[in-house]
Amino acid sequence: MPVKNERNVRHLLRRTEFIDRQSRVDELMGLTTFADIVDNILGTAAHRLPAPPSVVFQNTGEDDNWRRGQELAHFWFDRMANDSPRPMQEKMALFWHGHLVSEIGKVGSAELMREQIDLYRRDGLDNFRDMVTEMSTQVAMLRYLDNNRNEADSPNQNFARELMELFLLEVGNYTEADVEAATAAWTGHSDNWQTGEYVWLDDLPKERWTPIFHDSSVKQFLGQTINNGGDPRRHGDETIEVILGNGVVPSGADKVHNRGRPTRLVAAEFLSRKLWVDFANQAPPAAVIDAMRDAFVAADFDILPWVRTMLLRDEFYAEEVLTGLVRSPIDWIASLLYALDLRSKDATPMWLMGNTGQLILHPPNVSGWKINGYYVNASAMEARARIAQGFAWTAGRTYWDDSGYLQFRHGRLTRDELIAAGPWPDYIPTMSDEEVVDNMSDLMEVTLAAPTRERLIDHLAAAGRWERSDLVFLILLAPELHVA
Repeated sequence: MPVKNERNVRHLLRRTEFIDRQSRVDELMGLTTFADIVDNILGTAAHRLPAPPSVVFQNTGEDDNWRRGQELAHFWFDRMANDSPRPMQEKMALFWHGHLVSEIGKVGSAELMREQIDLYRRDGLDNFRDMVTEMSTQVAMLRYLDNNRNEADSPNQNFARELMELFLLEVGNYTEADVEAATAAWTGHSDNWQTGEYVWLDDLPKERWTPIFHDSSVKQFLGQTINNGGDPRRHGDETIEVILGNGVVPSGADKVHNRGRPTRLVAAEFLSRKLWVDFANQAPPAAVIDAMRDAFVAADFDILPWVRTMLLRDEFYAEEVLTGLVRSPIDWIASLLYALDLRSKDATPMWLMGNTGQLILHPPNVSGWKINGYYVNASAMEARARIAQGFAWTAGRTYWDDSGYLQFRHGRLTRDELIAAGPWPDYIPTMSDEEVVDNMSDLMEVTLAAPTRERLIDHLAAAGRWERSDLVFLILLAPELHVA
């Protein structure tokens, strides 16, 4: 069991709630055990989390889909940074958005993306099997992976293949025959492009020349029989049930070491590695993955006990994990919104986010976003600098007005306070350089390491009083804000 101390609590909050808010640190440190702390964050037992609200679109015209996409993005950022009492719901939704991927450009509808993101926000800590099953026939996913064009006479393998390769099993743990069987099972699901509604194609009016869209012939899939009668609309669901149930990795699979193993164990290991890499670092310990796998399977793929197992491992609080994760651009922007007490629509430059390597609602492909060190390169950091510059300007947009100020999470610093100085000829500032750094970082609720603090003080010593407002920009680019 991890030690209950402020270091571990702050680390846990940064990884689960985006920001180690002082109010949450104080609240959690008042609980009895570290297990109580984790339960509070996850919403177990008496701490059960309510269903999160959904965005209410203000732009409702037929030509306002782009604006609604912006509204959805801003709404979600505000939930992460400002509005959610338990941001772990949003953190898990972001994880699932990057794993069970759809992209608003191909989906073509902010409303359909809202439906999918809300599924992940609502059920992201409930049962994985149920969530994936519902996701599979949401129109956002039908469109994104072309399953709306998967028909008996013209099979499209995109969704069936990615369901196994990227979502559930990982490449190498099935054969092409399994892909073909799963593709057949998922035939017949489609959508109405004009209305965005789900359509089961074989319910359409039939004429003599109308084809049958669903392939209902019996198939063998991962060692089990599927498509063997029953409701044909649920034949696709059977593939998920087999993978997370009694399926077996076939003898012809590429990953020799998994041949003959239950697919539920292979899937649980694959998903556990993905979760650890996203929340911890890129070197998941074998003992941790084994423990997470066992917890996931024992809970019949309930997500909450699986995540709880990870967060209660001592390895999650090791030094190499504490220092082993670069904040994703989305995570970083959430921290800026919080530090400066800003709303996303007033500050977040979506047009610049793509250059950072991560644009909300726009995963680059079905593999999702890259992570960690991928975000540390010249172009990505230049984009972060431009974004930070915009945030700093927004925080100080009144600064040069009469009675101007800089806006922070916990209050303001006025221009008069920053530039006030003693008489000529020395003009010694009333507020020392050290006090400026400490006041700003305290008001932003940003903890600076001693070397960073000293460098910022040195910068102020070399600058003039009129340049002190530039410190906001430098703090937003401090290493402490780029490491989760």
